[in-house]
Amino acid sequence: MTSSKKKKIYFYGFILVFLIILFIVISFSYFITYQNVNITTTKSKPQIPINDENNPPKEDNQEPERSEYEITANLRNQEYYLERNYQRYLDYAQKYPQKSYKDVVTEVNCNIDKEFYTNTEASNLETGTLILVNKFYTLNNNYVPELVEMDSQYSHASTKKMHPEAYDNLVKMINAALLDNIILYDVSSYRSYQTQDTLYNNYVKRDGASAADRYSARPGSSEHQTGLATDLNTASSKAHFENSKEFAWLNNNAHKFGFILRYPKDKEYLTGYKFEPWHYRYVGVEVATYIKEHDITYEEYYAYFIVSK
Repeated sequence: MTSSKKKKIYFYGFILVFLIILFIVISFSYFITYQNVNITTTKSKPQIPINDENNPPKEDNQEPERSEYEITANLRNQEYYLERNYQRYLDYAQKYPQKSYKDVVTEVNCNIDKEFYTNTEASNLETGTLILVNKFYTLNNNYVPELVEMDSQYSHASTKKMHPEAYDNLVKMINAALLDNIILYDVSSYRSYQTQDTLYNNYVKRDGASAADRYSARPGSSEHQTGLATDLNTASSKAHFENSKEFAWLNNNAHKFGFILRYPKDKEYLTGYKFEPWHYRYVGVEVATYIKEHDITYEEYYAYFIVSK
């Protein structure tokens, strides 16, 4: 074998050995890298946070934090937005981020960002038959409205007195109902401050203040003192007046005579009172029709159309 042939054999042999060694090194490196990735992945799995008072778990459906700019833009886009309530809207929206912007505006307009019977002020007597009396707007113990005597045909109450304009329209409504074979009559209209004081305190003694506040007004906070309210046929939830044909008729026709269902179902959080299907309040045909068509409470109407004037 010549020396040149030997050199070629040595050269190719060296190349072959080099390639084998290179293959072994690369394979080993890949194996080590793969193992490290598995170990790192295993170690980096997220840990379940400890649920304690200082580190409460964040719920998946928790509302994302909203910026003041976003809140402001959305608030001002609401139908019943009032600029005078802007800061209250903003505070309420930030306190309750789960509430819709519509609910924020509605509830603040109705003063629900405050506690009932706090920050009260005198009812505006200049608003006439549109006066608002509730847990934030009150009458003093000397207030007595203009009143007329009610005929016993239309009232079975012990005190048969009512505001003259409200009474005229109540008579029209009762007579119209009678034509449809519906019998309506007043069982409680005007009540003095003193009468309401006695009623409320009797309820408190019987059921406690918290329960009484849901169905009875404190003295000075009752619409009955205005002479503009009437309880029709009953004043008891046990009568289930809402299931009667009389209630169905009122639901379709009361607004035509200027009366509204004052404490609707599912609106206790706005009005402060449980559903009272018998309690109607005179506000005039135009206002009653608007409230009926827009399905709002009188608190909502008053805040936007009366206070904002």
